[in-house]
Amino acid sequence: MDSGASHSFISAHFASCLDVTPDCLSYTLDVSTPTGTCMYTDSVYRSCEMSMAGIPLYADLIVLPIHDFDVILGMDWLSAHRARMDCYRKTVDFCLPDGTTFQFKGDKGFSTPIIYFIRASRYLEKGCEGYEEDTFRLGRRL
Repeated sequence: MDSGASHSFISAHFASCLDVTPDCLSYTLDVSTPTGTCMYTDSVYRSCEMSMAGIPLYADLIVLPIHDFDVILGMDWLSAHRARMDCYRKTVDFCLPDGTTFQFKGDKGFSTPIIYFIRASRYLEKGCEGYEEDTFRLGRRL
């Protein structure tokens, strides 16, 4: 879930695993990424079913050539399902239009160091130099 994303997205690779044909948007969507690049798309998978707390929920997922995530549920989906996020408690409360309520609790195991590791790995793959810090605070060149 990404409250900073206006739309919901699906990676092109993950979408290729679906046994459904995407629809064409009536326009080309220009998506700006946090890294400053732009991606263009005109494909969407409509009413994709997913389950949360055993409750079926639906999303229109726009296809993007992203690699780090299979699905990003954005503000379109969060607002349609009347979601309320509590960032401190890492919970999202849902109050569906039919009156059904439930709570999603985030995984506490996924932490910031993992995100930094992913970013560092990308820089190393691009040829940047890196240093590993050991218990004695001495940098070791990678």
